[in-house]
Amino acid sequence: MRRIVLLMLFVLVSGCATPKLKQGDGGIVDRPQQPKDLDRATAMLESGDRAGAVKVLAAVSNSSEVAGVTDEALFRLALLSMRPATEKEGNQQALQLLKRLKKEYPASRWTVLSGPLAELLAGVEDLPRQNRKLKNHNQSLSNEVNELHRNIKKLKRLDQELEKERR
Repeated sequence: MRRIVLLMLFVLVSGCATPKLKQGDGGIVDRPQQPKDLDRATAMLESGDRAGAVKVLAAVSNSSEVAGVTDEALFRLALLSMRPATEKEGNQQALQLLKRLKKEYPASRWTVLSGPLAELLAGVEDLPRQNRKLKNHNQSLSNEVNELHRNIKKLKRLDQELEKERR
């Protein structure tokens, strides 16, 4: 009886530690596929299939983590997600991918390369706020200039009136 309980306990415990062998579950079979998928995405980019490369890179970056592969896929996907400064959504996605890269792969060479890019994207995100601030400042300066012009006109009139009184 004791042996049966021990055997059942062993089966239960070892069952949790057995690797998944099914394709697509993030198990052992996925690991060799990811480098091939990264190469395929690079080839797609070279041939001009940007949309296809984005799909493959997204799949690689969302599957199980493989150092040297997933980090490169994240970096390349971030580059492909970048948009002009007027399209905020694309840059937000790129910035999130770069933050994920930094968090999950702090020692990666791709993380080092992504640092200045993340700073630039963060700066781009801040541009609309800076633009509004500058427009408000410009408006207040324009109001101040108009007020100064009115004061100059008043002073000219006063000066003319004083000249007339002196004569």
